[in-house]
Amino acid sequence: MNRQRRESLADYVKRIRNSARLSLSDVERQSARTGYKIAGSYVSRIENGVARNPSKDKLIGLAKGLGVPEEEVFAVARGKSLDEPTAREQRLLSYFRELPRERQDDFTRIAHTLHREYSVKALNPRKNKLRDKKSS
Repeated sequence: MNRQRRESLADYVKRIRNSARLSLSDVERQSARTGYKIAGSYVSRIENGVARNPSKDKLIGLAKGLGVPEEEVFAVARGKSLDEPTAREQRLLSYFRELPRERQDDFTRIAHTLHREYSVKALNPRKNKLRDKKSS
């Protein structure tokens, strides 16, 4: 299912912050660690629709503070629809890029193992049903 979601920056920030259970202070702290500090009070102003045109640096700080890809925040700020799989893919790519080279190889191996496991299950649905019944 490919759901398109168009939401305001205010609604997006509220949704992400609440789902991650981050306080305004948490967002401020996390953003400060990256060098793109955004004040919790400014995040609140964004959520309440008061700050409607944050600068590039504020949007980067917001992304860092929320722990989401910058591209995702910029897309929402521009009023673009977010396609959920694309957002997920961007998040994975962002995580991957932040890892040291040797950890990127581990990440790739894990993804390959999960993909192979899923592919085998997808190719043999009847076999999986029988296995699931036996384990019940």
